[in-house]
Amino acid sequence: MMKTHALGRETPCCRPVIVAAVAVILLLTPTAVHAVSSAGAAQVDITPPVGTPSAGYGDRMGRGMEGVHDPLLATALVIENEEKMIAFVGVDHLGFGAAMCQAVKKAVHAGAETATCEVYLGSSHTHAGGGAHLDIPVIGERLAGKYDPEVCQSYIDGAVRAVLDAVKNRAPAKVGIGYGHVPDLNGYRGDWPPNVETRDDVAVIKVTGVDDTPMAVLFNFAAHPTVLSGRNMLFSADYVGAARNHLVQMIGGEVQPVFFNGAQADVSPRPPSGEDGFERCDFMGQALAEEVKRVWDSIEASDSLKIESRHHPYEVHPKPTSAGLSLPGADVLRTELNAIVFNDRDAFVTIPGELSCVYDADIKRFGGWLGFNQVSILGLTNDAHGYIVTPESWRHRTYESTVSFGGELYGVHVENMVDALLHDLEPEGAYNADRLAESTVLSTSSPE
Repeated sequence: MMKTHALGRETPCCRPVIVAAVAVILLLTPTAVHAVSSAGAAQVDITPPVGTPSAGYGDRMGRGMEGVHDPLLATALVIENEEKMIAFVGVDHLGFGAAMCQAVKKAVHAGAETATCEVYLGSSHTHAGGGAHLDIPVIGERLAGKYDPEVCQSYIDGAVRAVLDAVKNRAPAKVGIGYGHVPDLNGYRGDWPPNVETRDDVAVIKVTGVDDTPMAVLFNFAAHPTVLSGRNMLFSADYVGAARNHLVQMIGGEVQPVFFNGAQADVSPRPPSGEDGFERCDFMGQALAEEVKRVWDSIEASDSLKIESRHHPYEVHPKPTSAGLSLPGADVLRTELNAIVFNDRDAFVTIPGELSCVYDADIKRFGGWLGFNQVSILGLTNDAHGYIVTPESWRHRTYESTVSFGGELYGVHVENMVDALLHDLEPEGAYNADRLAESTVLSTSSPE
């Protein structure tokens, strides 16, 4: 018996059949289980020179920015046990494309100590970050100003330096993970499907020294950093920078906050108040930081850390958007999905673009059905190739679908690949009561 969503996609009860077929193509990485972990963090300023264009708002027409309100950062958190090293790198940027991310990985892997380090580079998607990085005719200049290879390389170099500095800063550490909610800080901006509720989840990775001294906090939340409009001509990390500043004050010590955006394709920010853009950024950043701090205080970090990961490279053959816009000069895009699971139960999935919050809800439900505490989406990670929307959004020609180059069914394909990754990492012994009840109903109602 097959159940379906209102949107026409299969529910978790029938997904194992799909994901089992997809899983056979996955490239697996070794499991690492060790009691002792270490960690290090570092940040590097990647703000380009004043006069460099920003990225994200076409109405700036490629004009150079006039100053800096707050610095644009590349912040790296390196976590390792005795067999696996991973680096989470958050950058204040519209989106590092696949080539930029691969350049970061290549440079990190050039060192013997970091040759096998798994690098996950997530762009915050601030629309007041540095531009001049898109070497794409017409579209690139419209979104990010005239391409400048030296400026583009400076972003790459900054991310690499942050990782290598974080590796140098490693010390014995404890790690813990927790979750919270920040109601009313984001909202659905999509035209279709109607009446969608956004997720208000916040995921937090707490990292301290063995003496509980704060080292780093990774926080994950879904909302476009577009509190500042296209009229703003100062570089800024938007609400993300404000949240980091508040976290430094709230947590104290030498904590390094690292931000990863979530499934924010059709999700707008909703600042609580403020007289101007920067004040609204500050109020929103403070509200987000307060919840991150509450979750931080509730987490009991441990020096026992199990890390599992799965890496799935794949190809995208660009298609015209729902508005007929084609991506010039691209026959194939090589990109990737990844899943990282800590201590069997806390899953993080990297998405190489901007995922619809509709899929976020689906994936979280499926992850819960498998037995994970939560599945957190790390959007715009290791690539940034546009919006990933539902077929319904595509057919209704929403704004997001007009800048989505994967075709009408690309979102369904991505969701199935994510489900396969999670299914492959399914926690042992996590056959929960609700899942057992559902399976019992299915088995008794299906024909013999």
